[in-house]
Amino acid sequence: MQKGNKTPHVLCFRFSALGDVAIASVVLKACARDNPYVQFTLAGPGLLAPLFEGVPNLKLFPVDKKQPLVGMLRQFMHLQPTHIADLHSVIRTFVLRTFLFFSGYPVVFLHKGRKARKRLLKDPEKTPPLVPMYRKYAQTLARLGFATPSLKETNTIPLEKGPWKKAGVAPFARHLGKQWPLERMHRIVEYLSGQGTIVYLFGGGSEELLILNEWAKNNSRIIVAGENKKGFAGELSAIRELDVMISLDSANMHFASALGIPVISIWGATHPKAGFYGWRQDPQRAIQGSLDCRPCSIFGAKPCWKGTYECMDKITVEHVISFFERI
Repeated sequence: MQKGNKTPHVLCFRFSALGDVAIASVVLKACARDNPYVQFTLAGPGLLAPLFEGVPNLKLFPVDKKQPLVGMLRQFMHLQPTHIADLHSVIRTFVLRTFLFFSGYPVVFLHKGRKARKRLLKDPEKTPPLVPMYRKYAQTLARLGFATPSLKETNTIPLEKGPWKKAGVAPFARHLGKQWPLERMHRIVEYLSGQGTIVYLFGGGSEELLILNEWAKNNSRIIVAGENKKGFAGELSAIRELDVMISLDSANMHFASALGIPVISIWGATHPKAGFYGWRQDPQRAIQGSLDCRPCSIFGAKPCWKGTYECMDKITVEHVISFFERI
């Protein structure tokens, strides 16, 4: 450990996924504000640096996951941390934190609660909601002595009654268990624009942008957020202007939550009670079917044992539109 470094400096690891890093940004901002004498650095994807702006004692240190662990260690020790918080708890961060522990740094790590997750998948009806991930992050930091009393989930982000002036739609998700048929989401976009709503579309990668540009063609009320040439910072600026974000169980739900934007989300194989629901989002804004086989996966990566993905297929366009009208 660095000698003579009088200012506490907490180095946190959370290399992926983007949604989890967005959740961590909420917790670290609160913790940094509650502990202004402490410097906090998150080692994570550089793309999300804009989420960590605005708090002077918090910054994101970009990590290249492809580089050797030895190179990572050199970079981390050059930052002169005084404490290590592993908010990821994967093999890579286990190796890093173990080396740093034996080098004399105080180290804490995230307890994922795998047994509780297994109980939830085995008996969803009787298993109570799992501890939310943001709370787990806060508990991990508290074990280093840095509490976060301002992190309260009671103040739910309000949602104004529609029709909305500006709505975001994020139609993509990584895993099949989280994906809603694209043609149905396209109909939702058309429905919103038909009400006079300006619809911003969110997605990444060339294939997704091709689809979104096709949706936006010949409709001035539909805008592809990723086409503003300002990168992720530009997308965040667009999210800040929204009245609502409509998404799947995906990173965009957490981006919007981190910025205080209400979210209406559509759920399939996963479930809000597994701990990955949007920060301060009203549980009543989660659209989900009542099937006895869900949730069958915590992250949505597990293949559907029926092969039908009916948890998503049974959610119709009419169901979602009526949900909008009801809410």
